Amino acid sequence: MKNSGLICTAVFLLLNCSPPAKEKVISKKWLGLPVNFEDVVPAVNTYHMFDSTGTKVGSMIFGTYFEDDMLVSRDTSQFDDGSVYETASFALDTGTFTLRKINIEMAFTTAKLNVDLDKSGGKVVGDFKVTRDTVANVNPIDSAYVYDVFREELYMLMHTIDFSESDSIKFSALVPTSMSLSEASITYAGEETIEVPNGKYLCDVIWLKADGKMPDNKIWIRKDAPRKIVKFHVPGPELSIELVAERN
Repeated sequence: MKNSGLICTAVFLLLNCSPPAKEKVISKKWLGLPVNFEDVVPAVNTYHMFDSTGTKVGSMIFGTYFEDDMLVSRDTSQFDDGSVYETASFALDTGTFTLRKINIEMAFTTAKLNVDLDKSGGKVVGDFKVTRDTVANVNPIDSAYVYDVFREELYMLMHTIDFSESDSIKFSALVPTSMSLSEASITYAGEETIEVPNGKYLCDVIWLKADGKMPDNKIWIRKDAPRKIVKFHVPGPELSIELVAERN
């Protein structure tokens, strides 16, 4: 009986005193700047879209999680008048730090767009399909595009960079919805405290400027943890996208 008790005690200590498993540390650079992966928190964020009069015109749900060494983001967006509905998913390989898979489905009042891409072997491969009525036009993609990032990486990773006043980064972005290359830049524009439906935040302000092949954005990134984008502003159509709810 005494030996049995000693064995039970030893087993208990072994199970409860073993050192915790080490978390995987990812140390990479993106657009030449270090990325802090502690800022990537699995979450589902809900945004509302407002026009220049402050009227709600649409909504977006953006979720992020890790799966099989991939950082995955999923996006569902729609305008309230039914003119645009989009679902999309993006998967970034945390080993090679490359956005590997993109799937976008957009429905307009007169057409549908389906983009299914995979980055493999130095090439972007997949299909770009436009459907009008019942007629589908499929363009196979198999090309060695020269670019720095996919456009979607900007919204997946921008909040993981600790920007400083001197930062102004030029890069080329591949825009999957048009399969065009855009010359763009990200510039740090200081700090600002803003209030959105989800709360009041001290933010880093970032300007994304492009050549017209993708829209300019003014972006507010929450400074304290968990860092995340709390607001976008698109100057062209005067559209603001603001955080209204978050769930980890």
